[in-house]
This record gives sequence, C-alpha cells and structure tokens, in this order.
Amino acid sequence: MGHPHQHHQGQPPRDAHLVDYLSLGYDHEPVFSIEGKDHAWCFRYRRGGKTLVTLYPRRDDFTVLVVLGRDEVPAAKEIIDRQSARVRTAFDEARQFPDGRWLWIKPAFRNDVDSIAALLALKRRPR
Repeated sequence: MGHPHQHHQGQPPRDAHLVDYLSLGYDHEPVFSIEGKDHAWCFRYRRGGKTLVTLYPRRDDFTVLVVLGRDEVPAAKEIIDRQSARVRTAFDEARQFPDGRWLWIKPAFRNDVDSIAALLALKRRPR
C-alpha cells in the first residue's frame, strides 16, 4: 500500500477512495488491531461494539473483510448481480454460515470500492 496521498496515473489509490468514503459516510472510528498467529494488522471500523468493515493494508495492496449477517445476505443477493466481478466472486465463494457470510475482497479497481460501499450500505445506511 502506498502513501495515502500518492497518485497512480492521475487517480488516488483504491484504499484512499474507501477510507474517504468511510470517513464521510459513517461515524465509525478506525480501531487499530493486531490479530492471528501471523500478527496481521488491521483497522476495524466499529461503532457501538459492532464492526462495519475491516481493512487489512499491505505494502502494495489491501484486503477488505465485509461480514454480512444472516439478515443482510438476502438483501445482498438482490443487488449482487449489479456489483463488480471481484465482489460478485467474493460473495459467491463465501461460505454460508448460520450467522452470515464473510467476504474477503482485494479491491483492484474503483468499481470494486463502489461495490463494497453498496454492501456496507446494507449493513448500515451512510449519512
């Protein structure tokens, strides 16, 4: 992951688009966390004890974890065909657990970020 203000071919990096969207659309504060045996670090966007989304930044890219609850999965099925190919694949490949689905998404394009935003809006409407 590059510097947050670094531009690639005249466009801000994908993580900047998502972070901007989260800071403008939601009043969730990013909480830094280190987890797992490999000590992966992440930022959880939480409010009231509930996580909206988790970002796992790396040197050259980042991964987004969107957990759709049991009640959010049917709503996601209604809109998934209009989302980016990468997000559709993450949704289709995510195992259905009794309490929902965990979508691990590596955004590559702006439309991936827009699709992630659409899923987040199912969890909590932006301001």
